[in-house]
Amino acid sequence: MYKVVLFFFLALTSQSIFAQTHTIEELFVELSGEATANDFSNNTYYQAIDSCSVSWQIISDSVPDGWLVSFCFPNCYEPGVTSGTSVFTDSADQYLNCHIYPNNVSGTGVVKMEITTNNSHKDTVVWSATALDNLFLTELDASAKGEILNVYNLEGKMISKSITNQIVLVEFENGTIEKRFVLP
Repeated sequence: MYKVVLFFFLALTSQSIFAQTHTIEELFVELSGEATANDFSNNTYYQAIDSCSVSWQIISDSVPDGWLVSFCFPNCYEPGVTSGTSVFTDSADQYLNCHIYPNNVSGTGVVKMEITTNNSHKDTVVWSATALDNLFLTELDASAKGEILNVYNLEGKMISKSITNQIVLVEFENGTIEKRFVLP
């Protein structure tokens, strides 16, 4: 009987020790927009199950020269702020956002944010950003990449005609595939 009571005590204790204090909706977030846009963004959510203290810091970024980056978690910060702290209450659903200011520079970049909860649990959220040059599919001419073979939507389905004001994947003869923004 003693072993059964001890087993249940240890099981209950271990659940409380390892109980999760939060969830993060997405750990990998893609965002894209036009290089000529003022900014573009995408977000996920940090959901606190129990009240907790949270700190965050940018642990790496590889963005093109000229880009600025800012974050909202839960407050919105100016570009250049790379860390912050907050206390969240039980059942709080917090906005976790990355803004890219491409400043007319096309390219791709990755930003990694480490989030530490209650000074022990660490999560990493990664934003993969693409700033696209404007594209008029009808004006694309043959280049070193060759002719356009196919155009796909972001789900990878081939489309017969481009959709204006949307991002598409363009497959060229040389095998390369590029993300492009289609203007009307």
